[in-house]
Amino acid sequence: MKKVLFATTALVATAGVAAADVTFGGYGRFGIIHVEGAANETTITSRFRLQIDATAESDSGIVFGARARIQQDNDGSSNGALLGSDAASASGTFRNDRLEGGINGVRFFARSGGLEVGVGNIFGAIDSMPGMYPTELGLTGLSYDYIINGAGAYSATYDSDGNGAAGFNGVEVMYAMGDLSAHMSYSELDLVAGNGNLEGDRLEAHVAYAFSGWTVALGLADSDIVTDTEVALTVAGSVGIADLTFGYANNGTQGDAFAINAGFDVGAATRVNVVVLDQENYADTVYGVGVNHDLGGGTSVRGGIQNNNAGNTVADLGVRFNF
Repeated sequence: MKKVLFATTALVATAGVAAADVTFGGYGRFGIIHVEGAANETTITSRFRLQIDATAESDSGIVFGARARIQQDNDGSSNGALLGSDAASASGTFRNDRLEGGINGVRFFARSGGLEVGVGNIFGAIDSMPGMYPTELGLTGLSYDYIINGAGAYSATYDSDGNGAAGFNGVEVMYAMGDLSAHMSYSELDLVAGNGNLEGDRLEAHVAYAFSGWTVALGLADSDIVTDTEVALTVAGSVGIADLTFGYANNGTQGDAFAINAGFDVGAATRVNVVVLDQENYADTVYGVGVNHDLGGGTSVRGGIQNNNAGNTVADLGVRFNF
């Protein structure tokens, strides 16, 4: 991640800050993706993400900041009436409500010591639990069917596009002290998603504790959305050469989800991840394998293959470079 420091005389004079900086980072990726049963089963896939983090520190040591993203995937619709919307029928793996291009909704925060308060396009207490995202399978994540909260579909989440671009509004409080951390979030929903109108409130919380190389996290939620996650539990640690993550979630009317992720290094530059997830409302058990080969300098070759929740084979292969 590259850092650009803005500390001009004008900034100091007008804002009175002790320190201020803007950090730019992100990644690009490109390759091919195969989705069994899609209109075009094998297509080119690509994404460019630029993340902007800006902070300023007051004389008393309070850090104020904001995060925003500029993101563009190559699967946007060419239909003028739906310009910027995701062409779900073309790829078979993304939402049809996605709006992309431009800056997404901003997350603002104030932080002092181990306490942080965030507002706007918040992270969400359930979605940001330790162990919730143990890996990104393959080049694209392969629709993240192996994430126990539906990859944020059943909870509040920081959204890079779609309704995040419109600006979700929520508030969250995060606190960390030693090996113990806690997170509470509240958000209001009034939006149209792929499964119909969603309106209501979400109140979520999680607590996590690290000990002897293992981290256990428990999340609870009270939501007006009947498909939302109500309980989530993750346990992550290492056994021998393998990094293991076990997850469970009660996803309301979507049913219970159980997941196992195992990751291990093969040589000095290659990592292999294996995922398995079973959720009640899925047509089939999700299982897959992903390989990440580090080329150095923030570049890598990545690929994966997965049996998705509909029982179809999805696979991808390509290159990613971080900056």
